[in-house]
Amino acid sequence: MSGKKMVRARFREAVHARDDHRCRMCGAEGQLDAHHITDRNDMPGGGYVAENGISLCHRCHMKAEAYHASGHEVWEEGWHPDDLYEVIGSSHARAVRASERL
Repeated sequence: MSGKKMVRARFREAVHARDDHRCRMCGAEGQLDAHHITDRNDMPGGGYVAENGISLCHRCHMKAEAYHASGHEVWEEGWHPDDLYEVIGSSHARAVRASERL
């Protein structure tokens, strides 16, 4: 496994383990995505840290992605990155600090 694939796999595993392998927004189990709350391109080291990730089912992942897809202009109530950070007990500042240690 290449270094980049290993970093991604560790990120997914850490996020899903912390979230008890459930979607943090609706509680669904099964196929989950490890969503980067702040886009990985906007984070030091790609933001591959649990402080910047949340386990989401496909339906919830699409709701969270709407913020990024809209250029940070549109999101449903409760789906802003600050809301997602709150759900996992993190913040943008904590995620940046953890990413800087990568």
